[in-house]
Amino acid sequence: MSDEQLDAAAALHLPPEPASAARARRFIVDLCKATQMPAELCDTAALLVSELVTNAVIHGKTSATIEVHRPPDSLRVSVRDDNPVLPAVGTNPTLTAESGRGMQIVSVLADAWGVERLGEGKAIWFELRVR
Repeated sequence: MSDEQLDAAAALHLPPEPASAARARRFIVDLCKATQMPAELCDTAALLVSELVTNAVIHGKTSATIEVHRPPDSLRVSVRDDNPVLPAVGTNPTLTAESGRGMQIVSVLADAWGVERLGEGKAIWFELRVR
């Protein structure tokens, strides 16, 4: 793997529409493949970014910007939106609920994650270590 691949960074701005989650997944998968990341890590990253973009679009009702950084030993993905409301974390949706599990999925699958306030909005990020 070249030094350029190890320091890869990319960004994508997405409109506030349901199709943005699918575009986000493709974006992450393409970046993972370009930087020769393991397939399992790519699958997890695609799932997590899809959850975060879906939250921005459905709950935040705003566009989303994905920023990806690929240092040598990990993948860091941040999803920014313009809604200042922080995500509900630690809630337990009922078995029949159609939503409410996104942040639980992120907290279980990511090696690290967090939320940062940014002006009028926020960024939710996660990191996956390359094993």
